[in-house]
Amino acid sequence: MISKGSTILIVSISWASFLFYFGCTHDTEPAPVDCATSNLSVAFTSINPTSCATSNGSITATATGGVAPYQFALDAQSFAATSSFSGLAGGLYILKVKDKNGCEKTTNVELKSAGSTLAASVVVTNSGCKTSTGAITVNATGGTGPYSYKLDQGTASSTNTFGSLAAKSYSVLVTDNAGCSTNQTVKVLSGIKFSTEVKSIIDTNCAISGCHVAGGSSISFTALANIQSRAGDIKSRTQSGNMPQNASKLPQAELDAIACWVDDGALNN
Repeated sequence: MISKGSTILIVSISWASFLFYFGCTHDTEPAPVDCATSNLSVAFTSINPTSCATSNGSITATATGGVAPYQFALDAQSFAATSSFSGLAGGLYILKVKDKNGCEKTTNVELKSAGSTLAASVVVTNSGCKTSTGAITVNATGGTGPYSYKLDQGTASSTNTFGSLAAKSYSVLVTDNAGCSTNQTVKVLSGIKFSTEVKSIIDTNCAISGCHVAGGSSISFTALANIQSRAGDIKSRTQSGNMPQNASKLPQAELDAIACWVDDGALNN
């Protein structure tokens, strides 16, 4: 009960302010960095191994563009400040650079052991989302047959096809009868497509009035580049149920589709 003489304080708040504090647009996100238009690039110099029996090759990376400082990685290694990689055998390597904004660029580097003509190419089959039906088939040429094939830390054999694979990166090693070898990192994708499986989820639950649309205080999710630059955050927040705001947690099938697409690299597919 309010006693006589009491003062009642009435606070007026606009609907826009209410949405800002309690609705979808409460996120005060920083201006987006569109990595798709970044001028970040990576170049390299390399030294080939002196023979098939040695691992004395090296790769030195140089980054330009983007925003320093840069970090580098080779194949499945973690990013670090070092730009030089040594003790390398012949093979195909994936050289990666990441700048301060989190933008990444990659390039392939092939080291050829002196005197060897051994080479290998791969055919990859998608795994499906949250399933292990992927496959890698390795086709070796040159060198001296017969060849042996090894996946990750498995046992080398004459079988050049590896099946029942989940979506992730694998190391493939091919060795010929003369002891020369070539290796490369191969990524098996889930195959989830943004255009047919993820876009409709975003359009229905996030790119709606009051949330992530052009003109609001949040970042517009009608632009693919904005979705890609925040792919990791979208995956984390949808999995936890923190997104979409003002709605129930997404069905598990939709959560899986988003997670698999992000894990594939948030591709424009």
